[in-house]
Amino acid sequence: MSKVDFERERKRLDREITFFHFKKAQFIIRKCLKEAKKNNNYFFVYYFTAQKYILKKELSKAIELCNRALSLRENDGCTYNDKALLLADMGHYKEALNCFNEGLRKDPNCLTLYHNKGWLLYVLGRYSQALLLFKKVLEIDKNRPETIFSLGETYFRMGNLTRAYEYFTKAIKVIKGKSSYMHRETNKRIKALAKLGIC
Repeated sequence: MSKVDFERERKRLDREITFFHFKKAQFIIRKCLKEAKKNNNYFFVYYFTAQKYILKKELSKAIELCNRALSLRENDGCTYNDKALLLADMGHYKEALNCFNEGLRKDPNCLTLYHNKGWLLYVLGRYSQALLLFKKVLEIDKNRPETIFSLGETYFRMGNLTRAYEYFTKAIKVIKGKSSYMHRETNKRIKALAKLGIC
């Protein structure tokens, strides 16, 4: 029996990476990888090794490990999410969208898949579609900081500065104390909009 709750730990890992706490993320990876190896839990060996390569920016190795993990647990939304993000980072946007879609078919309760598919659609300039996914996430997790921030960014890109300001001011409240980087970035956007008379 493992001393580590791998599911809980990978949720923590996702939060640490999302909030740019890479040292904390590395600590979680090392701890979980050690325990997974000790228990011959190959799914989590592959999963956490992939995370190690993600942080090292060795994207091809990370994708290979995600594929190995998915061969052992084919309905794992978290692994589909990571693989899709890696494909997007490599510029393979169509493949990334397909990977998000496959992950959502197999694990429709994985909010991270909805959020990050929304992020990719935002990157691709498909703002209306991105908004729908971000709003879907907030229906279930109304205080998810990165999603609230992403709504602000999307409304800003669409030229709806009033709605952008509304979401950035919501984001600043839920981000406070979680990520100094995200707090700083959100604050910059609020100040820029205030200079334009939006408040």
